[in-house]
Amino acid sequence: MKTDKNGNLKLIIIEFILLVISIFTYRYIFQVQMTRKIYERETVQFIEENQNPIFTISEIILYNSANAVDNSDGELKDIDISQFTDIAIFINNKAKLQEITAENTINQLFINNIKINTEYEDGEKILNYKNPLNMGKYVELENFKDDKILFNVINTNEKNEKANYDENVFYTDCSNPISLSYINKNILTGCQLTGGDGVISFDASILKDTGIDLNKLKTDISFSINIVNNYNEKFICNVNLDNDLVTENNEIYSGYLMKVLHPKGDEFKFIKISD
Repeated sequence: MKTDKNGNLKLIIIEFILLVISIFTYRYIFQVQMTRKIYERETVQFIEENQNPIFTISEIILYNSANAVDNSDGELKDIDISQFTDIAIFINNKAKLQEITAENTINQLFINNIKINTEYEDGEKILNYKNPLNMGKYVELENFKDDKILFNVINTNEKNEKANYDENVFYTDCSNPISLSYINKNILTGCQLTGGDGVISFDASILKDTGIDLNKLKTDISFSINIVNNYNEKFICNVNLDNDLVTENNEIYSGYLMKVLHPKGDEFKFIKISD
């Protein structure tokens, strides 16, 4: 009897262990399958959403010119030269939805991950918001702070009427461009100029008069545009601008050089991201 009881006990213990193993195995397989299905569903959803994005960049305009400051009361003996690039970025919020809704309007907008690379070591590199009414004109700017340019999103008609474009303004319906300016300030200082006819133009033509190497002024500017719509969904677009001032006929020597960039394929597309 003792032997039978011990045998039964062992059998019960073995069956219990097998049951526990079976439960844990089932739970593991079930969880793996569920995780895989969730991942597959989220992946398909991500692909579908980003194949037909809510926000895209439809156009980027780059306006390149230069400015000079004469510190010698018109004698052209002490001149400081700066080169600048005004940037206008147009966001298309009607690629997926033609009507204006909470989904394709903006609640928050900021730029971060800012990087500027140029071979020209002299000068102070500045990138910041610029009043769109001053596009094409040289305006002194302070550099961005803490690697972020934060915009004030306007979403009511009352705010429209009181908008101060000297502040970082953007409309919720994407009806105005993101306006920025890059300045390579004081790339040349204290220089003396003598024009052949005694006339000096204080624009990009001065780059030729001073013999500044245009190849070294080539600038790679990159940053991320971050959007939060009125559904509190988040989107990001990484922008890389390869701005070369050298062209076949060096048109910039006529005073300015303007470039218009349009998206190609998946370039300039806002990707929806999760928290």
